[in-house]
Amino acid sequence: MRLSAVVLASTLSVLCHAQTWHPVAGGAASTVYSLEPFAGDLYTGGLFTSIDDQPAQYLARWDGSAWHPVANLVTFMAADGLHANDTALFIGDGGRVRFWNGSNLYNLTGVSSSSFNSTVYAIAHFQDTMYCGGFFSSPFARIAKWNGTTYEAVTSGCNAQVSFLTPFQDQLFVGGNFQLAGDSLVNHTALWDGEAWHAMGAGVNDDVFVHCFFQDTLYIGGRFTSANGQVASRVAKWNGSQWVRVGGTLNDYVTAMTVYRDQLYIGGAFTTPNHIARLNGTSWVPVGSGCNERVRTLEVYHDTLFVGGDFTQAGGIDASRIAKWHLPEPPVAMIAVDDGALCVNDCSIFSDLSPNGVATRLWEFPGGTPATSTDSVVTVCYDAPGTYSATLTVSNAGGMDASTLLDAVVVEICTAVAETARTGSLSLWPNPTHGTLSVQWEHDTPMRASLLNATGRTLGTYLLQPGANMIDLHGIAPGGYLLRTADGGTLHMMVME
Repeated sequence: MRLSAVVLASTLSVLCHAQTWHPVAGGAASTVYSLEPFAGDLYTGGLFTSIDDQPAQYLARWDGSAWHPVANLVTFMAADGLHANDTALFIGDGGRVRFWNGSNLYNLTGVSSSSFNSTVYAIAHFQDTMYCGGFFSSPFARIAKWNGTTYEAVTSGCNAQVSFLTPFQDQLFVGGNFQLAGDSLVNHTALWDGEAWHAMGAGVNDDVFVHCFFQDTLYIGGRFTSANGQVASRVAKWNGSQWVRVGGTLNDYVTAMTVYRDQLYIGGAFTTPNHIARLNGTSWVPVGSGCNERVRTLEVYHDTLFVGGDFTQAGGIDASRIAKWHLPEPPVAMIAVDDGALCVNDCSIFSDLSPNGVATRLWEFPGGTPATSTDSVVTVCYDAPGTYSATLTVSNAGGMDASTLLDAVVVEICTAVAETARTGSLSLWPNPTHGTLSVQWEHDTPMRASLLNATGRTLGTYLLQPGANMIDLHGIAPGGYLLRTADGGTLHMMVME
């Protein structure tokens, strides 16, 4: 063999999802309607009066490992009535807004009586002002703003339920069951600029329950079946002037929507797929085997998708009204070539250095022997001159990635002069190793060698004596490493398992 070279290559991942559903401890005793991160924990609200077999009246907190009661609400939460900013978690509790600062629950108005005649469903901050919306009709019509002392009207309000509020392009985006906002015909979606209402195109034909931002675009979900007079099955996106269809046909309404691992997820009453789906191009695809009843809320917490609703099973496992769906980071295909310059009938060692854990692997070596392999380390031999490629495809539950080196190995017809030019050779075994590495140094003088990790950092230096040497590698983490002689003339790949 000639002077060795190491080549590392990676490509962008192509996700292919696998089922990874899990319960969240003992779950909730009844429906979960809302999930909201605040101060490092995940809060949930709903109809439940216990969670994980401990009392919790309509509100609870998940700290990453266990559920805890928070404070008793006056009224059960039958909508996504949680909203967090940097200082507090705001809660729609019946006809009042309350806030939790991490240790105590307070009434926004300072009194416990209701501010409105019916439920507050949505809370948001816009232009340093808190807005709330819901089903209430008095003293304001479905939307109001807090001036720091009391509530104020937002013109004449909306003529039916406000389901959510969120800032959008320096305006307040409002969605719900209403057709009128102030005196404007808006058809279920509207923008408030702080002074006046504005329609968003022709709107949609029925309830809007939920929204999210995906790839810098505003998406909505609900009961509607048309947008801008065109077919739009329960999900649409804003193109700057109109709402347009997203995905295929859903057989029932959407009540939850979020983005996880740069993928759009929805949940709801639809059953094809089973109450939860992911957008794949223009189609809705299943998330594992889904949930056995309606999904009402979705939220990402600690790189995991939390799902709440009416269900008692998720992915075929018991999960009482709350579950989590987690995908590991997909692997990134990374190839190490022990020697990229060979003579005819020589061999080179290919090693898989892919990070993030590999569940399945396929090597392809056109023109080499073997032509394919599923091993992590493969010795490939070539019997004819030429330039040869190598392809590695790896996957785990989080996704799949492939990398191709077009000129992984160059094979030449070598002369006798080239053969005698070699000054020293190094061989090592076993490879992969589990702690003790045997190294054979074929030269008449000692040589220092360094152990390098995949980033090029030196982990140890060893003096190789002519003949057999033993190197103790116990304590070295599993992975791929390089053993390089001090003269740079010899470089070998080894794998610790």
